[in-house]
Amino acid sequence: MKKLRFHYEMTLNLDREVRDHHVLLRCRPIENENQHLLAYHCEVLPEISLFLSSDGFGNSGYTGVIRGPHHFFTVKADGMVQKTEKRCTDFHPMYRFPSVRTMPDERMRTFLRETEGMLGKPLETFEDVRFLMSRLHRQMQYVPGATTTATTAAEAFLDGRGVCQDYAHILIALCRIAGIAARYVAGMIIGEGATHAWCEVWLDGAWIGLDPTNDCLAGDSYIRLSQGRDFADGAVDRGCFVGFASQTQQIYVKVEEVEKETDKRDIVGKPDA
Repeated sequence: MKKLRFHYEMTLNLDREVRDHHVLLRCRPIENENQHLLAYHCEVLPEISLFLSSDGFGNSGYTGVIRGPHHFFTVKADGMVQKTEKRCTDFHPMYRFPSVRTMPDERMRTFLRETEGMLGKPLETFEDVRFLMSRLHRQMQYVPGATTTATTAAEAFLDGRGVCQDYAHILIALCRIAGIAARYVAGMIIGEGATHAWCEVWLDGAWIGLDPTNDCLAGDSYIRLSQGRDFADGAVDRGCFVGFASQTQQIYVKVEEVEKETDKRDIVGKPDA
């Protein structure tokens, strides 16, 4: 078992004041068989009351409203999770079917047929999916800014460029074509940078995490924040406001393994109720 300490920070800057700003924050790690929240603290500016909520995908998040005029919004979250060797078993048949951002096109179907031709059989085992992921990884080029959060799997695959969200969407779409249920996961990984996206496939009665961006398994160095059919279900933060303003967003994430036994100084706060 591995313990991971994390820091998440997001700042939204607005070029003019807005009001009645409704926010949904999913910077609280999900609790499941594979991941337990040991400590957690979250604060926002401007200060507002936050209410813990959950959805049908198993995501936990905070909702709140900034009523008065403001030109920025910041959220900071710190905590610690413990990873286990158990796999998640919360299956739902909706993950077998295409969603808006994972709708395949003929090019993707051809790519899958070519992959199955190389394997000499239909895609069905973990080793088959691993082969498909590696082939997709070689096919795509990681280019920040080449896509947006609205880009579909088919659009990114056609262009051959994208970021982690696009890699995940494409692999999810290909697996679903092959009859293997797959879902989108967003979260954080060891190191410094921004949030990350990967996917999980349903095989042998459990979810197995795969990271097509890095062509590797999504194991105990990954912290799950949200999940769903695609990015639309699993966005880490969302919001809407009254006003006409352009916005820029900065995200900073740091995750590190806790090497020693936890003591009082390691605890940044008990998990919020």
